[in-house]
Amino acid sequence: MIKFDTAMKIIKNEKTKIKSVRVELLNALGRFLISDIKSPIDSPPFKKAAMDGYAVNSSDNSESYEVLEIIGAGDVPSKIVTKGTCVKIMTGAMMPEGADKIIRVEYVIEKNNRAVPQREETKSNVIGRAENLKTGDIVLSARKLMPKDIGIIASLGMEAVEVSEQPVIGVITTGSELKDPGKKLNPGEIYNSNGLQLCAQIIASGCIPKYYGIVEDNKSKLSGTVSRAFSECDIVLLSGGVSKGDYDFVPDVLKENGLKILFHRVAIKPGKPVLFGRKDNMFAFGLPGNPVSAFVIFEIFVKTLLYQLAGLEYKPVLFHGRLKRDIQRSDTERTEFHPVYAYKEDVIPVKYHGSSHLNAMAMANGLIMIPGGVGKLKAGDYVDVRPV
Repeated sequence: MIKFDTAMKIIKNEKTKIKSVRVELLNALGRFLISDIKSPIDSPPFKKAAMDGYAVNSSDNSESYEVLEIIGAGDVPSKIVTKGTCVKIMTGAMMPEGADKIIRVEYVIEKNNRAVPQREETKSNVIGRAENLKTGDIVLSARKLMPKDIGIIASLGMEAVEVSEQPVIGVITTGSELKDPGKKLNPGEIYNSNGLQLCAQIIASGCIPKYYGIVEDNKSKLSGTVSRAFSECDIVLLSGGVSKGDYDFVPDVLKENGLKILFHRVAIKPGKPVLFGRKDNMFAFGLPGNPVSAFVIFEIFVKTLLYQLAGLEYKPVLFHGRLKRDIQRSDTERTEFHPVYAYKEDVIPVKYHGSSHLNAMAMANGLIMIPGGVGKLKAGDYVDVRPV
């Protein structure tokens, strides 16, 4: 069994050729941007109004102003503002020549085509050309694209973007006791949650799932499915069969299909039996069958690999809060990821019976890491929460 930090270093040291593809913005959400985006334009591209009002020259202190024209967003001004004149202007519209200040509409009474200020305007209310962004400025660094990023890219006039190809991730669930949801359970059987759960995590990570279904505890059948998955996928995930039981065929089957095992068994809780290996440019994880273990190992290890293959470092957003109750544990050898509910400044440990207690995750919105060697976290301690 290796330490958690050692396992993370092994994953982060893996390299492979990064392929890229150009996609339209509507298809870019959740994809990995592989290089920085620089602005091809100034933003805004012209001096514009920050609010509705009357555009004047700031050196002109006339008691009233002749309204030369009305300018809406998208209009090009046709008049030049001189002493004693103004232009009525709408938010976002181009400023007319000669004007450098807007008296907000709330401060003005307009009568007989003249604007009469009722109080002093202390701000310019004008956004200068390139005030927000200059041509050549870095707008976005390489990252997983979120909805706000799509809007930012669109604002630059770009209709497509270069992203890494979506990895195809195969999912194989093992165990003769498993039945897919919707089927009747016989004595001794349970529903297969890992298959759909892992596929959902894959989709949420911007990748393509390929589900191979349930494979019973039969070494020959498992080997055939693994062989097919290895030829069709970039990453293969197997749940169950990675421990030391009589029917735990996964490690042997993976090795027999050419996988070089880089680690097997990590000091992590849940998920100690986890296995990771590589065959050429294809990777595989053997995940424990307990559903919380499978979920956590994906969040911790698989996501790290996905970002690594895209040339990025996985840095999950952390919420820093105060632990509401003590967490006591007897097994201090392993690094533990414990489900919690974070609310405002409080971090509340959820009722959790261990790695088979999947329903505990319904109450959790995050995980906290308890380092190896630590037996107790006290109420009032500040902890980092990894959102899930």
